[in-house]
Amino acid sequence: MIFGVSPTRDAIVIAQATGSGKSFAIKSIRRIPFQARSGDDLTELLERLAVLFSRRGGRATIALLGSSSGRFKSSVEAIKAEAIAELAAAQAGLPVVKVAVASLKKVLGCASGQKWQARAEELFNPDGQRKNWSQGAGGAAAAALKVAGGGPER
Repeated sequence: MIFGVSPTRDAIVIAQATGSGKSFAIKSIRRIPFQARSGDDLTELLERLAVLFSRRGGRATIALLGSSSGRFKSSVEAIKAEAIAELAAAQAGLPVVKVAVASLKKVLGCASGQKWQARAEELFNPDGQRKNWSQGAGGAAAAALKVAGGGPER
C-alpha cells in the first residue's frame, strides 16, 4: 500500500494506491481540508493523519510530494502541511519517500511540452469519474506512482 500525499495551501490530498508498473491502481483519493491559523488547527490535522496512517499497521509507504521551490514556491500553509504529514507518518512508524515535483514529468511519461498535471489527469481520471479532481489529486497519484516504481509506456 502506498499513500501518495500532496500538501496544498488548504488541504492535504491523499491517494491510496496499490501495485506497481502495469498493476498500479489508485484505490481512493481523499481530501483533508485544514487551516493553519493556529497550533490547534495543525494539531487537529496531525491527529487526523495519524489515525489514517496508523490503520495500515506499518505495511504502507508514504510518497510525500515535496514543496516546490524556485520560481513557483509553495505557500507557507503547504509547507506546514508537508511537515505535519511527515510527523504523522513518523508517529505511525511508516517510511516516507520525498518526491520532487520536477521528477513527475518523467514518471508520468509526459509528451514534449505537456504539463504533468494534464498527464496525471489523463492517466488517473481519463473519463472524469473521480469527482473533485484537482492538481492536488494529480500530485498525490503521481507521487504514489513514482514510489511504486512504475511509469507509463509512451
